[in-house]
Amino acid sequence: MSSTRSPGRIPLYRQVQDVLLQRLDSGTLRPGDRLPPETDLAAELRVNRLTVRQAIGELTRAGRLVARQGAGTFVAPPPQHFPIELAASYIGGPDGLSGAFAAVGRTLTETPVGSELVPGGSAPQAERYLPDRRLRRVDTVLRVDGEPWFANSVWMDDRRFAGIDRHLQDGVSLYTVWREVYGVRLKAAWRSFAAAAAAPRVADLLGVPAGAPVLLRDGLNLDEDNTPTVYLHRACRSDRVQFVANYLPTD
Repeated sequence: MSSTRSPGRIPLYRQVQDVLLQRLDSGTLRPGDRLPPETDLAAELRVNRLTVRQAIGELTRAGRLVARQGAGTFVAPPPQHFPIELAASYIGGPDGLSGAFAAVGRTLTETPVGSELVPGGSAPQAERYLPDRRLRRVDTVLRVDGEPWFANSVWMDDRRFAGIDRHLQDGVSLYTVWREVYGVRLKAAWRSFAAAAAAPRVADLLGVPAGAPVLLRDGLNLDEDNTPTVYLHRACRSDRVQFVANYLPTD
């Protein structure tokens, strides 16, 4: 690999990126493997270190690599696939994700990061589905094996769930609090999906660069009487999460 460029030639960092992608896709570098030092890669590929660093940066932004401060750069795990459940069953954990992760030997935990009363008119989407209520917004982060994957905001009736702040604990899911403290079981009414760029606050919570691609998932949950009870908004790291819709055969 030469450092000489000619008009129209593929940039060197892209060439390095392609070499690394080939190693990732072929399994030469596997999830969890530590990438060789930049100096070693530069010497092997006969380019300068800044070129290697740019290529690694692009792959990190794309979610194929992950940098760990003081430890180096590692191959990221592949995205986790989640089925989209269309049955209106009651939700046992954070939208049923706990079981999905447990089935593949991974641990999902929820951490509260904020709670506040919402001034009227400041949350039009939530107010549309939960009208005539004094709303409280609770923000949490869902971590998979300690790594943040989901940033959540949920809106609920502050009177129905009075004093919920006293029950918010690291490692205790909101669904557990709603069910065990308030006796409210929830089921999904609908979910919507959209692509977006991570806002600075979301990027900070998820540990990704501002503007990184995220998948937004909004939805409404009902109680046992089919009363709209919780509006939710979730930003999912698109380098870690993919949702899959399975089509059932019909006669």
